[in-house]
Parts: sequence; C-alpha cells; structure tokens
Amino acid sequence: MKILALPVLENELSPHFGLCSHFIFYFLKNGELFKEELISAPAHLPDSIPNWLIQKGVTDVIAAGIGLKPIEILSQHKINVFVGVRLNDPKALLMEYLNGTLETNGNLCDH
Repeated sequence: MKILALPVLENELSPHFGLCSHFIFYFLKNGELFKEELISAPAHLPDSIPNWLIQKGVTDVIAAGIGLKPIEILSQHKINVFVGVRLNDPKALLMEYLNGTLETNGNLCDH
C-alpha cells in the first residue's frame, strides 16, 4: 500500500509545503485509489510536518515549494518527494501521479 500526501490550500496544491491548511491523503492499493482523507495540517514548527507525515505512514509527497530540511527528513525515511509540481487540483495531480505523467520543475521554495 502507498499513501500519497499533498499539502493543500483553498482546494489546490499549496504553493508552500509548510503554509498549507490541510493535507489530502490518497491511499493506494495495487495502483488504485481506495480511500482519501482531508486532514488539518499541524502547526508549522521546525520539522513538525515531516515528522507528522512519517508517523502517518506516508510513502510519497507531492509539493510545489518545500524547504531543503523537510526534503532531507522525508528522504531519510525513504519517502519519495516530488518537488516543483505546478499548482493544480489534487485529484488531477493524483491522476498524473498514477499515470506516470506528473511533472516536476525544481523546487519553488528558496529555503
């Protein structure tokens, strides 16, 4: 099973990982969606969000902009981080992820 997490703000991918209002979690089994949850994001404190995602069992993260430290923490726990993804509807990004067409364009965050 895979758990894909996307930071969201106003119903689309948040431009900044740590400043999102919620995370949407997509639970995938055999490459197919079987459950989704929208959960309020924890407070934006140092390392709090990456550690929270680790505790939730997340395997993959899709983000537009994300700091280097969160990427490092997530990567150390073998969580795939897709960075520099354009802002879009989370469900559309899920479909691109599942189809192998998700585009990344480098980190949109400068810290």
